[in-house]
Parts: sequence; structure tokens; C-alpha cells
Amino acid sequence: MEDIKLPKIIADNEKIIRVIYSPINLHKNKQGLNNNFYRPPADSNEVSVNRFDFTDVGFLKTLAKRFQNPEHRRVYFGFAILDALDIRTDELEVVYSPLTEPVVNPFHADIVFEHTVKRGEQLPAEVSYKIKQLTQKARFYEDPQPDKDDWNGEELV
Repeated sequence: MEDIKLPKIIADNEKIIRVIYSPINLHKNKQGLNNNFYRPPADSNEVSVNRFDFTDVGFLKTLAKRFQNPEHRRVYFGFAILDALDIRTDELEVVYSPLTEPVVNPFHADIVFEHTVKRGEQLPAEVSYKIKQLTQKARFYEDPQPDKDDWNGEELV
């Protein structure tokens, strides 16, 4: 996989996918995403995503399960998908950022915000609004068999 060459520019029609972990990313009823699903972690202005048009759900599910951490309320649950244009419509950017560590992931990208999140500080209203907009636009896909290695849910579109 290290030899994969993707276009550096992400097209507006590309599908951008993000892993959903339970319970941290979900409403209490587990029927939808919490409003901070696309919030960058502390000391960052980026949210990790993947370029779904160039990979498959099997690779992403394997990766997601590798990074789950049940002791910290982080159990693989499914995926959320946006089109790149959905992100850009909110005056944000999605940039290609392949990884070599801690795993090789040539499909990795980041949604980039203009504001770096600081631990314990409230986000500016416009940033919170953009995060909420992305969350509302995201297409939510629960994995019906999260313990299995392959995807048996509905088609991811």
C-alpha cells in the first residue's frame, strides 16, 4: 500500500469518511452523531478523515478497530460520510495528508479549521456552528456487526 499515489487535490465530489466510536461520538439514544463529532482535538485545528473513493470499507474497519479503546469509551460503531463539497460549503478545507505513522494510511486526509482548539476553552460561535453543520450533513452508517471483520451494513454512499 505504500506505493499508492492519490491525486493531491481532493475533488468536490469525493466521499470523505470518518469513523464513529461509541459512546463518545453518539447521542445518548445511539441514533445519531453528537454535535461535536467533527470537533478537532485539543491543541489542533484538524479532524482526521479518509478519502473513501480510493479505499474500501474493509481497510477502514480494520483501521478503526485497531484504534478503538473500550476503556476510554471508544468502541468502533460505524462510519459517517460527507462529500468534500459539503465541507467546503462551510468555508472549511479538506486536505490530503497520507500517514506513515503510527500506521501506513495512504488514504488519510484532514478537515482543517481556521481555529486551533484549546483545552478548557469555549470555541468561537462560528466554529461551533461549522462543526454542527458538518455533523448535520453527515450520512450516518451503523455497523450491524461491529465484531465481524467485514462490513455487512448498507452500502456506503
